Amino acid sequence: MSGIETRFAAEDDAEQIRAAFYGFVGRHADVVDGPAHIRTEFDVRGAHLLVRLWSAEAMDAFLHGLGRPDRRLCYE
Repeated sequence: MSGIETRFAAEDDAEQIRAAFYGFVGRHADVVDGPAHIRTEFDVRGAHLLVRLWSAEAMDAFLHGLGRPDRRLCYE
């Protein structure tokens, strides 16, 4: 599967991230040329969100909108 992904820590505001994801994809529906997925994953540390978008540029714009311009700030 192509695209770029990042994960958000369990203590992040999952509802805010989901709302931002769906809003971002909706606003960019005319330029989407690949995957756009969000899902909850569970492991021994608990739940976290995985977001996959169609390009690095799209991910950068999405994260900038969340106030996290660096993808490394998303990981636990």
